[in-house]
Amino acid sequence: MLMLLPIVIAFAASDPAPAASAAPATSTVPGTTAAARPTPLTEIGRVRALPACVPIVAHANGAITQALDNDRTLAIISTNLHNTDYDKLNFLQRRNAIEALMKQAEAMRNASSAGDAEVKKLREYAKTSPDPKRQEELKTFADALGGALNRQKNAAVEFMRDITILRGREDASEARDLMQQANPVPPSVARLLQTSQQLQPLSAAPTPSPAPNYNKQMQYVGDTLDGLTHGIQTDEGLAADHSIAATSGC
Repeated sequence: MLMLLPIVIAFAASDPAPAASAAPATSTVPGTTAAARPTPLTEIGRVRALPACVPIVAHANGAITQALDNDRTLAIISTNLHNTDYDKLNFLQRRNAIEALMKQAEAMRNASSAGDAEVKKLREYAKTSPDPKRQEELKTFADALGGALNRQKNAAVEFMRDITILRGREDASEARDLMQQANPVPPSVARLLQTSQQLQPLSAAPTPSPAPNYNKQMQYVGDTLDGLTHGIQTDEGLAADHSIAATSGC
Protein backbone atom coordinates (compact mmCIF):
# COMPACT_ATOMS: atom_id res chain seq x y z
CA MET A 1 0.00 0.00 0.00
CA LEU A 2 1.23 3.45 -0.82
CA MET A 3 2.23 5.44 2.22
CA LEU A 4 0.85 8.91 2.79
CA LEU A 5 2.55 12.19 2.15
CA PRO A 6 6.34 11.91 2.25
CA ILE A 7 6.63 15.69 2.12
CA VAL A 8 5.24 16.05 5.60
CA ILE A 9 8.61 15.10 7.06
CA ALA A 10 10.38 17.81 5.14
CA PHE A 11 8.03 20.47 6.45
CA ALA A 12 8.13 19.22 10.00
CA ALA A 13 11.91 19.47 10.01
CA SER A 14 11.98 22.99 8.64
CA ASP A 15 12.40 26.17 10.66
CA PRO A 16 9.16 27.44 12.22
CA ALA A 17 9.24 30.76 10.41
CA PRO A 18 11.14 32.10 7.39
CA ALA A 19 13.64 34.89 7.88
CA ALA A 20 12.44 38.37 7.16
CA SER A 21 13.58 39.98 3.96
CA ALA A 22 16.18 42.69 4.48
CA ALA A 23 14.68 44.94 1.84
CA PRO A 24 11.04 45.77 1.14
CA ALA A 25 9.40 44.10 -1.82
CA THR A 26 9.43 46.23 -4.94
CA SER A 27 7.21 46.17 -7.96
CA THR A 28 8.47 45.36 -11.45
CA VAL A 29 6.45 48.28 -12.80
CA PRO A 30 8.58 51.48 -12.95
CA GLY A 31 7.56 54.13 -10.46
CA THR A 32 5.55 51.77 -8.22
CA THR A 33 6.36 49.90 -5.04
CA ALA A 34 4.69 46.70 -3.84
CA ALA A 35 3.44 46.46 -0.28
CA ALA A 36 6.09 45.26 2.15
CA ARG A 37 5.73 41.73 3.48
CA PRO A 38 4.26 41.41 6.99
CA THR A 39 6.77 41.08 9.81
CA PRO A 40 7.33 37.37 10.58
CA LEU A 41 5.81 36.30 13.88
CA THR A 42 8.30 34.77 16.32
CA GLU A 43 8.27 33.85 19.98
CA ILE A 44 9.21 36.72 22.28
CA GLY A 45 12.72 36.43 23.66
CA ARG A 46 14.52 38.47 26.28
CA VAL A 47 13.72 42.18 26.08
CA ARG A 48 16.98 44.00 26.76
CA ALA A 49 15.86 47.64 26.65
CA LEU A 50 13.11 47.29 29.23
CA PRO A 51 12.25 44.64 31.82
CA ALA A 52 9.91 42.03 30.39
CA CYS A 53 6.48 41.44 31.86
CA VAL A 54 6.98 37.75 32.65
CA PRO A 55 3.32 36.66 32.96
CA ILE A 56 2.37 38.54 29.80
CA VAL A 57 5.29 37.06 27.89
CA ALA A 58 4.30 33.57 29.02
CA HIS A 59 0.75 33.93 27.72
CA ALA A 60 1.94 35.70 24.57
CA ASN A 61 4.40 32.93 23.74
CA GLY A 62 1.73 30.34 24.45
CA ALA A 63 -0.54 31.90 21.83
CA ILE A 64 2.32 32.51 19.39
CA THR A 65 3.43 28.87 19.62
CA GLN A 66 -0.07 27.69 18.70
CA ALA A 67 -0.23 30.13 15.78
CA LEU A 68 3.17 29.05 14.41
CA ASP A 69 2.27 25.38 14.77
CA ASN A 70 -0.92 26.07 12.83
CA ASP A 71 1.08 27.83 10.11
CA ARG A 72 3.18 24.70 9.65
CA THR A 73 0.14 22.43 9.68
CA LEU A 74 -1.66 24.59 7.13
CA ALA A 75 1.40 24.54 4.87
CA ILE A 76 1.63 20.74 5.15
CA ILE A 77 -2.04 20.27 4.30
CA SER A 78 -1.83 22.64 1.32
CA THR A 79 1.37 21.04 -0.02
CA ASN A 80 -0.09 17.55 0.14
CA LEU A 81 -3.33 18.66 -1.48
CA HIS A 82 -1.34 20.05 -4.41
CA ASN A 83 1.34 17.35 -4.73
CA THR A 84 -0.33 14.02 -3.93
CA ASP A 85 -1.63 12.10 -6.96
CA TYR A 86 -5.04 11.16 -5.59
CA ASP A 87 -6.24 9.82 -8.95
CA LYS A 88 -3.67 7.01 -8.79
CA LEU A 89 -4.68 5.92 -5.29
CA ASN A 90 -7.27 3.23 -4.83
CA PHE A 91 -10.35 3.86 -2.72
CA LEU A 92 -8.79 2.73 0.57
CA GLN A 93 -5.49 4.55 0.01
CA ARG A 94 -7.30 7.74 -0.90
CA ARG A 95 -9.58 7.46 2.12
CA ASN A 96 -6.59 6.97 4.45
CA ALA A 97 -4.72 9.91 2.90
CA ILE A 98 -7.68 12.23 3.29
CA GLU A 99 -8.36 11.01 6.82
CA ALA A 100 -4.78 11.92 7.81
CA LEU A 101 -5.33 15.46 6.51
CA MET A 102 -8.63 15.68 8.37
CA LYS A 103 -6.85 14.78 11.62
CA GLN A 104 -4.30 17.53 10.99
CA ALA A 105 -7.09 20.04 10.39
CA GLU A 106 -8.79 18.94 13.60
CA ALA A 107 -5.50 19.43 15.48
CA MET A 108 -5.22 22.93 13.98
CA ARG A 109 -8.74 23.77 15.11
CA ASN A 110 -7.98 22.59 18.64
CA ALA A 111 -4.70 24.53 18.71
CA SER A 112 -6.54 27.67 17.65
CA SER A 113 -8.91 27.30 20.58
CA ALA A 114 -6.00 26.78 22.98
CA GLY A 115 -4.26 29.87 21.60
CA ASP A 116 -7.43 31.90 21.94
CA ALA A 117 -7.53 31.06 25.65
CA GLU A 118 -4.08 32.63 25.97
CA VAL A 119 -5.21 35.69 24.02
CA LYS A 120 -8.11 36.20 26.43
CA LYS A 121 -5.58 36.38 29.27
CA LEU A 122 -3.67 39.05 27.35
CA ARG A 123 -6.82 41.09 26.88
CA GLU A 124 -7.43 40.91 30.64
CA TYR A 125 -3.92 42.25 31.28
CA ALA A 126 -4.58 45.04 28.79
CA LYS A 127 -7.71 46.13 30.66
CA THR A 128 -5.90 46.31 34.00
CA SER A 129 -2.65 47.92 32.80
CA PRO A 130 -2.02 51.29 34.50
CA ASP A 131 0.00 52.53 31.51
CA PRO A 132 -2.34 53.78 28.75
CA LYS A 133 0.35 53.38 26.07
CA ARG A 134 1.18 49.78 26.96
CA GLN A 135 -2.52 49.09 27.40
CA GLU A 136 -3.07 50.17 23.80
CA GLU A 137 -0.07 48.19 22.55
CA LEU A 138 -1.12 45.05 24.41
CA LYS A 139 -4.69 45.25 23.16
CA THR A 140 -3.55 45.75 19.57
CA PHE A 141 -1.13 42.84 19.91
CA ALA A 142 -3.76 40.55 21.46
CA ASP A 143 -6.44 41.46 18.93
CA ALA A 144 -4.11 40.84 15.98
CA LEU A 145 -2.87 37.53 17.37
CA GLY A 146 -6.42 36.50 18.18
CA GLY A 147 -7.44 37.41 14.65
CA ALA A 148 -4.74 35.16 13.18
CA LEU A 149 -5.79 32.26 15.39
CA ASN A 150 -9.43 32.75 14.46
CA ARG A 151 -8.56 32.80 10.76
CA GLN A 152 -6.60 29.57 11.20
CA LYS A 153 -9.56 27.97 12.94
CA ASN A 154 -11.86 29.08 10.12
CA ALA A 155 -9.43 27.63 7.57
CA ALA A 156 -9.50 24.28 9.36
CA VAL A 157 -13.29 24.31 9.51
CA GLU A 158 -13.52 25.30 5.83
CA PHE A 159 -11.19 22.47 4.83
CA MET A 160 -13.10 19.89 6.86
CA ARG A 161 -16.41 21.10 5.40
CA ASP A 162 -15.13 20.89 1.81
CA ILE A 163 -13.71 17.41 2.34
CA THR A 164 -16.95 16.23 3.93
CA ILE A 165 -18.86 17.43 0.86
CA LEU A 166 -16.42 15.64 -1.48
CA ARG A 167 -16.73 12.46 0.56
CA GLY A 168 -20.51 12.66 0.41
CA ARG A 169 -20.43 12.93 -3.37
CA GLU A 170 -18.04 9.99 -3.63
CA ASP A 171 -20.19 7.84 -1.34
CA ALA A 172 -23.32 8.74 -3.30
CA SER A 173 -21.62 7.83 -6.59
CA GLU A 174 -20.43 4.53 -5.19
CA ALA A 175 -23.93 3.75 -3.88
CA ARG A 176 -25.46 4.42 -7.31
CA ASP A 177 -22.97 2.10 -8.98
CA LEU A 178 -23.69 -0.66 -6.47
CA MET A 179 -27.42 -0.29 -7.00
CA GLN A 180 -26.99 -0.46 -10.77
CA GLN A 181 -24.93 -3.62 -10.44
CA ALA A 182 -27.51 -5.22 -8.16
CA ASN A 183 -30.49 -4.09 -10.26
CA PRO A 184 -29.48 -3.95 -13.97
CA VAL A 185 -31.98 -2.61 -16.50
CA PRO A 186 -33.86 -5.55 -18.09
CA PRO A 187 -33.50 -5.75 -21.90
CA SER A 188 -37.26 -5.39 -22.40
CA VAL A 189 -37.31 -2.17 -20.37
CA ALA A 190 -34.27 -0.90 -22.24
CA ARG A 191 -36.03 -1.42 -25.58
CA LEU A 192 -39.16 0.28 -24.27
CA LEU A 193 -37.20 3.31 -23.09
CA GLN A 194 -35.37 3.47 -26.38
CA THR A 195 -38.64 3.51 -28.34
CA SER A 196 -40.55 5.95 -26.12
CA GLN A 197 -37.77 8.45 -25.42
CA GLN A 198 -35.60 7.96 -28.51
CA LEU A 199 -32.59 7.24 -26.40
CA GLN A 200 -29.44 5.47 -27.40
CA PRO A 201 -29.61 1.70 -26.82
CA LEU A 202 -29.34 0.89 -23.13
CA SER A 203 -27.32 -2.10 -22.12
CA ALA A 204 -28.64 -4.52 -19.55
CA ALA A 205 -25.26 -4.17 -17.85
CA PRO A 206 -24.89 -1.19 -15.49
CA THR A 207 -22.99 1.88 -16.63
CA PRO A 208 -20.68 3.03 -13.86
CA SER A 209 -20.55 6.69 -12.95
CA PRO A 210 -17.58 8.55 -14.45
CA ALA A 211 -14.57 8.63 -12.14
CA PRO A 212 -14.18 12.04 -10.51
CA ASN A 213 -10.99 14.03 -10.98
CA TYR A 214 -9.71 13.92 -7.41
CA ASN A 215 -6.50 15.81 -8.16
CA LYS A 216 -8.42 18.78 -9.58
CA GLN A 217 -10.78 18.87 -6.60
CA MET A 218 -7.99 18.59 -4.02
CA GLN A 219 -5.91 21.25 -5.72
CA TYR A 220 -8.92 23.57 -5.68
CA VAL A 221 -9.27 23.03 -1.92
CA GLY A 222 -5.52 23.68 -1.58
CA ASP A 223 -5.84 26.93 -3.53
CA THR A 224 -8.66 27.98 -1.21
CA LEU A 225 -6.46 27.39 1.85
CA ASP A 226 -3.60 29.32 0.25
CA GLY A 227 -5.94 32.27 -0.26
CA LEU A 228 -6.86 32.22 3.43
CA THR A 229 -3.22 32.38 4.53
CA HIS A 230 -2.83 35.98 3.34
CA GLY A 231 -5.14 37.28 6.05
CA ILE A 232 -3.38 35.11 8.64
CA GLN A 233 0.02 36.53 7.69
CA THR A 234 -1.29 40.08 7.84
CA ASP A 235 -2.65 39.59 11.37
CA GLU A 236 0.52 37.85 12.50
CA GLY A 237 2.61 40.70 11.06
CA LEU A 238 0.61 43.27 13.00
CA ALA A 239 1.01 41.22 16.18
CA ALA A 240 4.77 40.96 15.57
CA ASP A 241 5.03 44.75 15.10
CA HIS A 242 3.49 45.33 18.56
CA SER A 243 4.90 42.35 20.42
CA ILE A 244 7.89 44.05 22.11
CA ALA A 245 6.03 47.18 23.23
CA ALA A 246 3.15 45.02 24.48
CA THR A 247 5.29 42.74 26.64
CA SER A 248 7.89 45.08 28.11
CA GLY A 249 8.03 47.98 30.52
CA CYS A 250 6.66 46.38 33.70
